[in-house]
Amino acid sequence: MTETSLSTTTPDRAPLASRKPIGVAPLAAELRVAIMRTSRRLRAEAATREISPGQYSVLAAVLRGPQTVGWLAVREQIQAPSMTRIVNALAEAGLVSREENPQDKRQVLVQITESGAAALLRARSKRTAWLAKRVADLTPKQRATLHEAALILQEMSS
Repeated sequence: MTETSLSTTTPDRAPLASRKPIGVAPLAAELRVAIMRTSRRLRAEAATREISPGQYSVLAAVLRGPQTVGWLAVREQIQAPSMTRIVNALAEAGLVSREENPQDKRQVLVQITESGAAALLRARSKRTAWLAKRVADLTPKQRATLHEAALILQEMSS
C-alpha cells in the first residue's frame, strides 16, 4: 500500500482482535498522517484573531520561563528575523515583555505577561474542548485504547 493510499482510505472498522498485524513502516506512515492531521486541526481550532498558531507556540515556550529570541527561533525552526517579527507583534499586543539578558547584554529575554498567559489558556481551552467533543463520541474501549496510545506517544517523544 502506498503512502498516498494510506492517507485517502477510510479506516478499517473491523474489531481490533480480528485485524491483522501491521508492519512497522505502514504503521509509522499511518501514525504520521493521523498525528499531522490532528495537529493541524487542533492548531486551526485554536486560531483566533487574538493569536496566530505561531504566536501560540511562542507563548507556550515562554510560559516555562524567559527565553532568548535566538532560542525561540531554533525551537520553532525559523530564522531569527522571523521570530523577531512574531515577538514584536506579541509585545505590541501586550502578550509578552522584553528585557535585557543579565548574562549577555546583547540579547533580549522574552517573557510572557499575565495577558499572554490568559490568551494562551483561552487557546488551550478551545483546543481541549474541540478534542473532548470527539473523545466523548468514542466507546469506553476506544477511549482506553487512545489513553494507551497517548502514553506510548508521550514516551516515544521524550
